[in-house]
Amino acid sequence: MVTIADIAREAGVSRATVSLALNGKPGVAPETRRRVLEIAERLNYQPNASAKGLALQKTQTIGVIVPDISSPFYAELVRGVEEEAGKHDYHLILCTTAGKRAREAAYLRLLGERRVDGMILATPRGQEEAIHRFREARFPLAIVDRDIPSADEIIEVVVDNLQGALTAVEYLLDLGYRRIGFINGLPDLQASRDRLRGYQLALRERGIVPDKHWICVGDYQEKGGYRCMQRLLKVKPPLEAVFVASDLMAMGAIRAIRKAGKDVPGDIAVVGFDDIPLSEFFNPPLTTVRQPIARMGAIACRLLLQEIRGETILERKVTLRTELVVRASTPSAEKGGDKQGK
Repeated sequence: MVTIADIAREAGVSRATVSLALNGKPGVAPETRRRVLEIAERLNYQPNASAKGLALQKTQTIGVIVPDISSPFYAELVRGVEEEAGKHDYHLILCTTAGKRAREAAYLRLLGERRVDGMILATPRGQEEAIHRFREARFPLAIVDRDIPSADEIIEVVVDNLQGALTAVEYLLDLGYRRIGFINGLPDLQASRDRLRGYQLALRERGIVPDKHWICVGDYQEKGGYRCMQRLLKVKPPLEAVFVASDLMAMGAIRAIRKAGKDVPGDIAVVGFDDIPLSEFFNPPLTTVRQPIARMGAIACRLLLQEIRGETILERKVTLRTELVVRASTPSAEKGGDKQGK
């Protein structure tokens, strides 16, 4: 491994001079700086990240905590974080909690011991006390896909879940459907509550009172969507369409519909939420509300790095728009393209 001493020996200067030249510091003659940089490039010199971190009191790392990296949503979110971090020579320490509170708390303690320069937390619930403690200690922290109303100083990046759900159900209503079911996610999450409100609001604005039997609570997983759809298929008179609070649950719902011998969208139209990469290639390709998932991660990372650098952040709470993407799980795909959310 090439060291500063190797470059100094070849350039005929001191190690201190090499260090100044490599770090763009003053006190080095232009010709000397040019020669040192040329030698460093030719020898493929790589600076020692640990030593650099000690000198700057920075680790050049960000901790990211997610429930499940096998989830397409969180995989896409982490991709956005990683791409943005790489632009600034930062690396990630990825922690997955499997939805376990104790594991999440342990990771928060571990990363909070200044082993990283900041954290991005993408877990959907809990740990409010720890989050407030980090803010009081001025530890750089960003929250993604979750709103904490009582924490004004925390960086938050979310989407407008209510408007996304409203747009999806309005689209089904515009197609002529009136008996529209809803498969929601975990009811204690703000995103679930907002998507339920959007569903109910869209129906009520058209004079339709949603029947409680039209609504089933799932878990944002494919099995939950399958289970809920089996129940909704028993509703009489039958439902004409279903709005589903996640793409994975929508895929489970479609499998249940097909197992019952029915067609999508011929018998029941289906709209999901997320637009994970698989949605476009599912059979049928899924009409869904697109969240800018990777962009959410990238924005959270960018704001977090600004805080780490001590820069002024003009907007700490960012709410992104959604977009309805029309595909073949609804009957108008032939006419379609993308329909922008209102």
